[in-house]
Amino acid sequence: MSRAAARATLLHMLPGHLAAVGEAPERVLNRAGLSVEDVETGRIVPRAQIHHALALAARHLGVAELGLALGGSADAAKLGPIGHALAAGHSAEACLQAHIAAMPTLQSHVTLQFLKQGPDAVMIHGLIGDDETAWLLYEGAAAFHVFMLRHLLGADWVPDRVVFPHACKGRRTAYEDWFQAPVAFGSGSQVRIHMQRAALASPLRAAHFAGDIPGPSNAAAKVGTVRLGASETRTAVDRIIRSSLPDGPATLRQAAEILGQSARTVQRRLADDGTDYETLVDDCRRAKARVLLARPRASVTAVAMELGYSDAAHFNRAFRRWEGGSPQDFRRTLNGMPGRSEPSPG
Repeated sequence: MSRAAARATLLHMLPGHLAAVGEAPERVLNRAGLSVEDVETGRIVPRAQIHHALALAARHLGVAELGLALGGSADAAKLGPIGHALAAGHSAEACLQAHIAAMPTLQSHVTLQFLKQGPDAVMIHGLIGDDETAWLLYEGAAAFHVFMLRHLLGADWVPDRVVFPHACKGRRTAYEDWFQAPVAFGSGSQVRIHMQRAALASPLRAAHFAGDIPGPSNAAAKVGTVRLGASETRTAVDRIIRSSLPDGPATLRQAAEILGQSARTVQRRLADDGTDYETLVDDCRRAKARVLLARPRASVTAVAMELGYSDAAHFNRAFRRWEGGSPQDFRRTLNGMPGRSEPSPG
């Protein structure tokens, strides 16, 4: 399991992209154990959650090349020191060096280098310890770096070529059109952006990325490894369960993968908070059942399906265990009618 951590502000572009096509940002982020507030405040989270949120969004939107759109719409000022560093140098090369030096304030377990090779230069980006789920973040980061350099050097600037370590997930032509350069996939273990040094060393006319929007108040602090506490683990797991109910609640193993932890670690954290995974699933279903049954037009079968039960009879048995009566009894009580025990439809 990767111990890498990152600020959730890495996803600051995502809520807008989701909302623009009618997707609820909170719902998608909850599936990754995150919230819009986490993104806005720059909360430090396991980087595994960032990967999962990006993958969910790509599936919801049906766009494998989502990283290009996100990287190309990033607001550098919202990224804190790594964004402000882009206005700190007299040349694009100096800005890149300042950006690289500030990277530990955004995420841990990352290698970012600017290497000079005669008239050429290459920017190397690697996520240490991350698995194949990192591909969307790799593509978003490469798109952001090229987007940034075009702002500094002019819209007609292009890299010589871009190389990704993973297989191509989308349309290859979409990547070549975006970067305006040859793009290779499945090579090496890091992203490589190859460029000509001459343009990077030329003096800049003005600072192009100076922004008035402050980053998180603690944005200058370095990001180390993150260890979710008991209450933080419970909050994240609760979000994952609640948002996954209609498809059947996420399993303990699935939730642990989202959080970048082992199932045993998640259970231990939950035990420290006085609960366990099965109890949280039960509590989430019970709370949502009460809300749904308060809607007069929702049938008991529809409520059961919304809670992830394969059969209404299973829901009826669970509800009797929670409330001591049937869903119909509960509704009669809500409507001020005397409840009576009767067989529930199976």
